Amino acid sequence: MISEMVKGNIDASEMVVQQKLNKLFYLPAKPELEAEMIIKQANQDRVRTGLHLSAILAGEKEFCYREQILSLFYHMHQGDNIQIGLKRIFQEGTTIGEKWQRLFLRGGLGAVQDMDMSRFEPKYDLSYTPDAIITIGKHKYVCEIKSQNTFIYAKAKGHPSGEKQCRLYMYLSGIDKGFVLVDNKNDSNFKTIMLENDRDLILPYIERLEAIQVYKKDFVENKNPPKRICSDEHCKRAKDCNMRDACFNIGEGRKKLKKS
Repeated sequence: MISEMVKGNIDASEMVVQQKLNKLFYLPAKPELEAEMIIKQANQDRVRTGLHLSAILAGEKEFCYREQILSLFYHMHQGDNIQIGLKRIFQEGTTIGEKWQRLFLRGGLGAVQDMDMSRFEPKYDLSYTPDAIITIGKHKYVCEIKSQNTFIYAKAKGHPSGEKQCRLYMYLSGIDKGFVLVDNKNDSNFKTIMLENDRDLILPYIERLEAIQVYKKDFVENKNPPKRICSDEHCKRAKDCNMRDACFNIGEGRKKLKKS
């Protein structure tokens, strides 16, 4: 690792972080603390209401303002359209994330409430869930945990989706530093992609959030949702959309969310 730093392939902050993370594997388990984390994560309300960060990061062709506005007011069919293959992938990602969160607790890098716990930004009606917020040395970091197979891990220079996600978490939480922790799921090697807060790199997504608030005001005052991007309820995108029933007023139609 030091030789890589000399060659310019790794900076000092990355070396410090990687050394600290490697040392975590020598630490004893903290069963009570780790159990508390698992219980709190399991007891979180996983029913999606309103905006969620993953939807805001959707590609240009997939992103739909109408879907986001309707999700603020009506029930969504969460998970109904997820194929079994994706469910298996999500479960594997959860397992790898839990491994690192346990290690962070063992090393005293963060508290239970900093491990995969949902947060809410009222300014944007936005729920978001950083994988971990930890402290190493004098710096606080947002950590986004991703996994890759050996082939992709060896070739990838970065992790574009993870970097966007982590940067938006950093912006929302007001934390200036972060990193994407990429875990090789075949041999458990890992690498870190170090990030600094840069608003310009996530400006398109901030602009989406601000535009949604404008559309929301219009919907409340005039009952006027944004236009559909789907041609009809039978197109592929509509079939994959959690707000399909509310959008086209079919099936269960528009079931209003219960106000808390």
